[in-house]
This record gives sequence, structure tokens and C-alpha cells, in this order.
Amino acid sequence: MISSALRIAIPLALAAVLPLSAQAADAPKPVRILSNWFAQPDQAGYWQAQQDKLGKEAGIEISVLQGGPKIQTIPQVASGQAEFGIGNADDVLLARLRGAPVRAVFAHLDYVPYTLVYHADPAVKSITDLQGRTFAVNLGNAYWEWTKKQYKLAGTREIPVSGDLSLFRNDPKMVQQGYSLFLPARMAAAGVQVQQITLASLGYRPYDVLFTTDDMIRKNPALVKATIAAVQKGWANYVRNPQGLKPLITGMNKQMTPEIYDAANKEMIETLISHDLGRIGCMSDARWNELAGQLRSVNFLPANFDAKQGYDRTLVPGCAP
Repeated sequence: MISSALRIAIPLALAAVLPLSAQAADAPKPVRILSNWFAQPDQAGYWQAQQDKLGKEAGIEISVLQGGPKIQTIPQVASGQAEFGIGNADDVLLARLRGAPVRAVFAHLDYVPYTLVYHADPAVKSITDLQGRTFAVNLGNAYWEWTKKQYKLAGTREIPVSGDLSLFRNDPKMVQQGYSLFLPARMAAAGVQVQQITLASLGYRPYDVLFTTDDMIRKNPALVKATIAAVQKGWANYVRNPQGLKPLITGMNKQMTPEIYDAANKEMIETLISHDLGRIGCMSDARWNELAGQLRSVNFLPANFDAKQGYDRTLVPGCAP
């Protein structure tokens, strides 16, 4: 006769060795993805994965948690408030330097769409023509410190960026930080003619990434791989039908008008997302090393910092290690 203790031990032991998909008949494992802002198209593939219930066959249930100005994805994921977070590659490297055990595992956009927007001016041919103007930026941010040094910007006045664009609208010599996906379209809707210089065109190209913790990768590898496979499918489904998410995203974020949504989709699909849908999310060592070098050049990282601390590119389906 099997003892009661043994009867308990056997199913527990089996659960420990069965892959996640084999346990899918049980309640799905919740996977929370914490976004870094309110719902908008640059998070689209994650919302698509949630809407399409992707990962269900692997025993996971994805839910996206909407971000906002009070959300800090890296410390919140590091402290266990979500399994995954959305963030910028440069922020991930800087967090690693400070001791946060986070690691990028998937790059949904080829680069963060940082941009500098200014009132339309035919005299401006390059960023050096903006010398002496007022810049509304994230003060002390890595991209801005790198840009100032790289392009020898001098005599600029810097003020903190905010969501209030009235200062920019009323000052024809002001330069406003934003996302190329949204800010030019918002200004056009307000009747303000603008031009922009993207940070990618200047050479600063940190990936837009999904990250998790070292512990999650080490202790729950099946869950991590299932999540990455599901969100990769989510991004591919979104690219095939970008209008499908419009009601969800514009409904959750009232600042995201249908016109801004459409403009953002067009730019993302044309320039920011892999055209090979089976390779969405792939990352390269060269790009991470380039970014680390840029951060070292402005003394944000020490010379001996190894960029590989901040990412694992072996987990995305279809991406050669």
C-alpha cells in the first residue's frame, strides 16, 4: 500500500519535471508585462498577445499592465511586481551597473524612437543649426548628454521636458524632446508645422526591449521561452493587421487619436519592426557594444563594464546565437 506521504510526493515530483506545456491543462501561469507608458502602438505586440491569448497552449496567460508617469518598470520588475517589463536598452545597462538584476530578452523595436522636434525652419539643415536654442529634454539623460558631446552643442538652454506642450507651441525657437511616432502628429493636429531630427539619425540607437530578471531566466526557463515565443507571435499578428488593435489602444489612451495611431503604425511597420516576421525580437552583440561604447564616452558606464551583463539574445525563436 502506498503511504499518504508518497501519494502526495509523486504528483509533486512529476510537476517538477514536466514541461510547462504539459501542465497547461491546469490553471495557466499568469505572466504580467509592465509597460512603461499608457497604452500606445509601440507596445502593440504585447497587447496583441494578450488579446489573442497567445501562450495559452504553453500554459501561460499574458496580461499587460498599463504604465504611466508614476511607473518605473525596472525597479518594479526587479522587486517582483511583474514578471517582465518594457524599457529602453540604455536604461537596462545603467540599471545593471547599479546592481539591478535585470536583463533584456527581446527587442520589439529596432531602436527607441527618440526625436528632437522644432518649428519648421528651412535654415535648419542639421542639429548644429539648433545651437543656442532652448531644449526641453530629460535633464541628465544619457541620450542627451551623448548628443551634446557628439555634436558639440554649446550655448543651449535646457529645461525639463513635460507633457505640457504649450511652451513649445508658443516659442518658435524651442526644441522639444519626444517620440517620432507621436509628437510630430500631435503638433500637426494642433496646427503647428514642425520638423524633426531623430536620435537614430544622429547615431544613438538603443533597442526598445522586453526585459526580465536573472532569477526568472534561471528558475523559470520554460515560462520565459514561452512568453518570448508568444509575444513574437503577437508582434507578427499586429503587423499583419495593425488596425485590429485600434479600438483597444485608442479606448484605453484618450490622447491616442485614430490619426496619431495610424501615423505611428505607419512609421513603426516601415522602419522599426523587422520585415522578417520570424525574426522580430532579435538582437546583436554589435548593437549592444555600440550602445555601451556611447555610454562610456559620456562616463555613464566604466571602461570595464561588459554589455553582455544586460541582455540574453539566445531566447528568441529564429535568432541565431
